[in-house]
Amino acid sequence: MSHYDDEAQVQELKRWWQENWRPLAAGIVLGLAGIFGWEAWQSHRTRVSEQASQMYEDLKKAVAAGKDDQVRALGDRLLEEFAATPYGAQAALLLAHRAAEKGDWESASRRLAWVVKHADDDGLKALARLRRARVVWAQGKPDEALELLDAKRAGEFAGLYEELRGDIRLAQGDRGAARAAYEKALELGVGEAGREQLRRKLDDLADAAPDAVGNG
Repeated sequence: MSHYDDEAQVQELKRWWQENWRPLAAGIVLGLAGIFGWEAWQSHRTRVSEQASQMYEDLKKAVAAGKDDQVRALGDRLLEEFAATPYGAQAALLLAHRAAEKGDWESASRRLAWVVKHADDDGLKALARLRRARVVWAQGKPDEALELLDAKRAGEFAGLYEELRGDIRLAQGDRGAARAAYEKALELGVGEAGREQLRRKLDDLADAAPDAVGNG
């Protein structure tokens, strides 16, 4: 290659660079911004998770110590500031349990409804519906409790949903429907301890004919 060819290539490269350096530089800047922005976002998420985790631990300690004012303050802050983290739903479940222990069914129901609405985990939502059905039943609203026991949304708690359905039906005097629900719960599975309890309930209903219609 001659000296003139080299000069031509250099000139061509210079011309290309003058025409394209701005978009190239912009692309590099945007790429770096994306990388650093992603790292900053990840760092922010980690800090938020750590703060929520610590606050949740403080909440559990306050519950154990019976410091109700601190429980309410920490619980409300977790639900307001960290609702998007798993600790928000866990805090609401804990607050609901605390309220139920005190017989404050209205507060317990409200906390559980919050979990159903805000939790990202379907398992937590299913658990919250189950517990809320128990709370609503305790409030003397069996029909409303049964509406909450939607089998399509029961997930891994399907057996427990059916067992509670059976308990409510039995309390309503529908022994056939109760037996059918208990049998279905046994089929779906409720754990070893729960299985023994279900068998005792079924033994008590040995004289009751299953009522498929009543099981709905």
